[in-house]
Amino acid sequence: MAGQTSPMPLYRPNPNDQPVSAGGEGWLVNSDQNKVVQFKPDVPTAYTEWVILRTFHWRPPDYPIPQTRRRMLRHNAIEAWETMLKTGWERCSPPVR
Repeated sequence: MAGQTSPMPLYRPNPNDQPVSAGGEGWLVNSDQNKVVQFKPDVPTAYTEWVILRTFHWRPPDYPIPQTRRRMLRHNAIEAWETMLKTGWERCSPPVR
Protein backbone atom coordinates (compact mmCIF):
# COMPACT_ATOMS: atom_id res chain seq x y z
CA MET A 1 0.00 0.00 0.00
CA ALA A 2 2.95 2.33 -0.19
CA GLY A 3 2.28 5.42 -2.25
CA GLN A 4 -1.48 5.46 -1.61
CA THR A 5 -3.10 8.36 0.20
CA SER A 6 -5.88 7.92 2.69
CA PRO A 7 -9.41 9.01 1.77
CA MET A 8 -10.54 12.55 2.56
CA PRO A 9 -10.89 12.93 6.33
CA LEU A 10 -14.33 13.32 7.81
CA TYR A 11 -13.43 16.02 10.32
CA ARG A 12 -9.77 16.83 10.90
CA PRO A 13 -6.85 15.97 8.63
CA ASN A 14 -3.79 14.38 10.15
CA PRO A 15 -1.28 17.26 10.48
CA ASN A 16 1.56 14.80 9.74
CA ASP A 17 -0.04 13.80 6.41
CA GLN A 18 1.03 16.26 3.71
CA PRO A 19 -0.57 14.94 0.49
CA VAL A 20 0.81 16.87 -2.46
CA SER A 21 1.47 14.81 -5.55
CA ALA A 22 4.75 14.83 -7.44
CA GLY A 23 2.99 16.68 -10.27
CA GLY A 24 2.20 19.58 -7.95
CA GLU A 25 -1.49 18.82 -7.38
CA GLY A 26 -2.75 19.54 -3.88
CA TRP A 27 -6.01 19.75 -1.96
CA LEU A 28 -7.16 21.98 0.91
CA VAL A 29 -10.24 21.54 3.08
CA ASN A 30 -12.13 23.94 5.34
CA SER A 31 -14.62 22.06 7.53
CA ASP A 32 -16.18 25.27 8.87
CA GLN A 33 -17.06 26.41 5.33
CA ASN A 34 -17.86 22.90 4.01
CA LYS A 35 -15.46 23.45 1.11
CA VAL A 36 -12.57 21.67 -0.52
CA VAL A 37 -10.24 23.20 -3.13
CA GLN A 38 -8.04 21.46 -5.70
CA PHE A 39 -4.85 23.14 -6.96
CA LYS A 40 -3.70 21.49 -10.19
CA PRO A 41 -0.97 22.59 -12.64
CA ASP A 42 -2.30 23.52 -16.08
CA VAL A 43 -0.46 23.34 -19.40
CA PRO A 44 2.26 26.04 -19.33
CA THR A 45 2.60 28.59 -22.09
CA ALA A 46 5.86 29.78 -23.60
CA TYR A 47 5.97 32.66 -21.10
CA THR A 48 4.34 31.52 -17.87
CA GLU A 49 2.97 28.67 -15.76
CA TRP A 50 -0.72 28.31 -14.88
CA VAL A 51 -2.64 26.55 -12.08
CA ILE A 52 -6.30 25.51 -12.09
CA LEU A 53 -8.21 26.03 -8.82
CA ARG A 54 -11.44 24.07 -8.48
CA THR A 55 -13.73 24.74 -5.52
CA PHE A 56 -16.26 22.19 -4.28
CA HIS A 57 -19.02 22.33 -1.68
CA TRP A 58 -18.51 19.32 0.59
CA ARG A 59 -20.50 17.84 3.46
CA PRO A 60 -19.37 14.40 4.58
CA PRO A 61 -20.30 11.72 3.73
CA ASP A 62 -21.67 13.19 0.46
CA TYR A 63 -19.55 13.61 -2.65
CA PRO A 64 -18.09 17.10 -3.28
CA ILE A 65 -20.26 19.29 -5.52
CA PRO A 66 -18.33 21.46 -8.04
CA GLN A 67 -18.79 25.20 -7.54
CA THR A 68 -16.10 27.16 -9.35
CA ARG A 69 -13.13 26.66 -11.67
CA ARG A 70 -10.47 29.33 -12.00
CA ARG A 71 -7.14 29.59 -13.80
CA MET A 72 -4.41 31.69 -12.24
CA LEU A 73 -0.72 32.34 -12.57
CA ARG A 74 1.45 29.91 -10.62
CA HIS A 75 2.93 32.55 -8.31
CA ASN A 76 -0.60 33.81 -7.48
CA ALA A 77 -1.74 30.23 -6.77
CA ILE A 78 1.20 29.71 -4.39
CA GLU A 79 0.27 32.92 -2.57
CA ALA A 80 -3.40 31.80 -2.38
CA TRP A 81 -2.35 28.37 -1.01
CA GLU A 82 -0.17 29.94 1.69
CA THR A 83 -2.87 32.46 2.65
CA MET A 84 -5.50 29.74 2.88
CA LEU A 85 -3.26 27.64 5.15
CA LYS A 86 -2.81 30.66 7.43
CA THR A 87 -6.57 31.25 7.62
CA GLY A 88 -7.76 27.83 8.74
CA TRP A 89 -7.61 25.65 5.63
CA GLU A 90 -5.81 22.31 6.00
CA ARG A 91 -4.14 19.93 3.55
CA CYS A 92 -6.06 16.79 2.72
CA SER A 93 -6.17 13.88 0.32
CA PRO A 94 -8.35 14.10 -2.81
CA PRO A 95 -11.99 13.12 -2.30
CA VAL A 96 -12.94 9.59 -3.27
CA ARG A 97 -15.15 9.51 -6.37
